[in-house]
Amino acid sequence: MNRQKIQIILVFVALLGLAASTAFAQSAKKKGYQAQIVKNGGTIVGVVHYDGPTPTPQRVDVKTKEDICHADPIYSEELVVSDDKEVQWAVVSIKGIRLGKPFAKPSEDKDKPTIDQIGCRFEPHIAVVGLGQPLKVLNSDGILHNVHTYSKKNRPKNIAMPGVIKETKLKFRRPEHIKVKCDIHPWMVAYIVVAEHPYYEVTDEKGAFELNDVPPGTYTLSLWHETLGQVTQQVTVKPGEEARVEFTLSAK
Repeated sequence: MNRQKIQIILVFVALLGLAASTAFAQSAKKKGYQAQIVKNGGTIVGVVHYDGPTPTPQRVDVKTKEDICHADPIYSEELVVSDDKEVQWAVVSIKGIRLGKPFAKPSEDKDKPTIDQIGCRFEPHIAVVGLGQPLKVLNSDGILHNVHTYSKKNRPKNIAMPGVIKETKLKFRRPEHIKVKCDIHPWMVAYIVVAEHPYYEVTDEKGAFELNDVPPGTYTLSLWHETLGQVTQQVTVKPGEEARVEFTLSAK
């Protein structure tokens, strides 16, 4: 075999290798998050603080004659800060993680991702649901509501729920933070966080969050809040240990 033929064969083999490598990378990208059992994982715990004067809870002016909407005062949840300046309803997640624990399987029906329409408000204000996982939407009020999703990556939905319809289900195929409104009662606002992996957590009334069974490594934490914006912070998780993180958000 002459030298020119050998060079042609080598170039052909190299091109095949490049094509295979590219195909593998594309395949891995399409697969996205891979779930497995996490051994000796660590925990990320933290608190989200507010930098500024503690905002006064804003009572909603309920403009409807329906009695159930006036049973209890309704307050806006777009910015909820404790007396100790801790932020509730912030969403913390691990950005770009591709390998980790599987989504938890709810042990009971009450543990399934759910948003209820109760007292003319959405409960909870933020619900986290996995890709393709059903989100249960309830209507406990027994009056006409509608669930209108303002999504960009997923197909928007607008579902009427008269009092006789007590439950429906929603599914989403792309990760996104989706605003939800009731057009009949416009003060009713919530968010659906469509999660591509299980490492998402919503802060509680003390601004606290916890992510467990995290594989050891260095990660970027992403924090999102509907009015205070989005910030990131790096954290290193060691086997079997707890990594503590604090975020501080400022008024816009």
